[in-house]
Amino acid sequence: MTDNSAHPNILIVMADQMTPFMLEACGGFGARTKNLKALADRGLQFTNAYSPSPICVPARSCFMTGQYMSRTGCYDNGDPYHSFIPTFAHYLTNAGYDTVLTGKMHFVGADQLHGYQRRLNTDVYPSGFIWSYPLLDENDPEAFAFDFAPQYQAQNIGPGWSDELQYDEETHLRALEYLRYAPAGRPFMLTVSYTNPHPPYIVPRKYWDMYKDSDVKLPHYPDNMDELYSEFDRAFLRWYGLDRKSIRDPEHLTAMRRGFAALAHYVDDKLGELVDVLEETGLDDNTLVIFVSDHGEMLGEKGLIQKRSLYEWSARIPMIMAGPGVTQGEVTTPVSLMDLPRTLLDLVGVEPVTPMDGRSLLPAMTGQKLEEIPVVCEYHAEGIMRPCFMIRKGPWKLIYIHRSPSQLFNLDDDPGEWNNLSGQSTYSAIEAELTTVVTDGSFDLDFIEQDVWARLAQKQVVNEAMAKNNTHWDYKVDSDAAGKYVRV
Repeated sequence: MTDNSAHPNILIVMADQMTPFMLEACGGFGARTKNLKALADRGLQFTNAYSPSPICVPARSCFMTGQYMSRTGCYDNGDPYHSFIPTFAHYLTNAGYDTVLTGKMHFVGADQLHGYQRRLNTDVYPSGFIWSYPLLDENDPEAFAFDFAPQYQAQNIGPGWSDELQYDEETHLRALEYLRYAPAGRPFMLTVSYTNPHPPYIVPRKYWDMYKDSDVKLPHYPDNMDELYSEFDRAFLRWYGLDRKSIRDPEHLTAMRRGFAALAHYVDDKLGELVDVLEETGLDDNTLVIFVSDHGEMLGEKGLIQKRSLYEWSARIPMIMAGPGVTQGEVTTPVSLMDLPRTLLDLVGVEPVTPMDGRSLLPAMTGQKLEEIPVVCEYHAEGIMRPCFMIRKGPWKLIYIHRSPSQLFNLDDDPGEWNNLSGQSTYSAIEAELTTVVTDGSFDLDFIEQDVWARLAQKQVVNEAMAKNNTHWDYKVDSDAAGKYVRV
């Protein structure tokens, strides 16, 4: 049996669609994030952290398993991954941890726990396969998949209340309750996952008033921006209908960024309250706190919104940790959200039964320099429906689009990703090196392309039957009212 007497508690706090470029704690602008800053000041910030996939469900499958999404087979927001793939929650459960989830994890399918002993509330989104979509009908020029544009237009942004806010309030309440009554005699691993600052940008009035008149930096648009789009970009302009519904007006850009900043501030306050309870209960000395997001948000950069893009605003995430044994400072070496499972296993001295694609960050946590290795972010589904990868190493970043021209950027010289160096002889060596990461056989590109399509028809059959049978996998919380509060 594993000796867990010296194992730290683990508190993972996850935000949704939170780009670091708008967070003051991450060197960005817009959102005043004092609690994130305080966490970073006493701990370690990874300044070049990436999502393994810039879309919720695939990114979270990688976060849970430490595997690339093309290995879990989780391509889009309507995809499950196999229950036999061990997650860090399974491993920590076996190591003696009380493993608990409150909030969004967007598990799709019948397994709504994936190793957690229990959830404290249900999920905010559906558990079925209904959010899987193929390419648009090429014969219908007016077709689009998601009309997200209204969520990013000024007339629909401002003070108010939403289902998403109500959900986060419940998520937070359950987290505070758990921490105040954490089980004695065994370590806990509590994951608290908020759905904000994911749109809609409907904001509690308190926070809206903080930002309603604030200046926010707006994106720069070169005159020839439309000519610089890749095939990937053009697919998503059409996917969202942005080729017909522009969000580039400064009024819309200002409103969406103020709304994002206000909701990021809201999440930052939630983090502060969680840390306060750790201090009040005396748990802070033995609790590792990790703050991350599943992916970023374009917020009008390059004329794009939402996620799914492999550009920095969509692919980069905040990653900050503090706690016992964690050194103070910054790590500039690129890392991935997918590295956290291997890190947690190393922390408690557990070996995975099969190799993980993510690596351990424990050396960085103890002050050692991380080896510079390529970090991969992948996206193969909605909108493009074929293998697409981002590979980052040092200042270099390649966007590989299967059977289409690549994009190569030097982020030190070109942080806005405007100057595509792909195909230039001066940079052929680094482009070949990064391309080989994808094409050397580590990823079966032909299989991925076929698999993305093959499962769509299968899921449609299941969706139709479940609708007719009125069957659902949504998590239902067991609530023993008679066992709560004062009953004796």
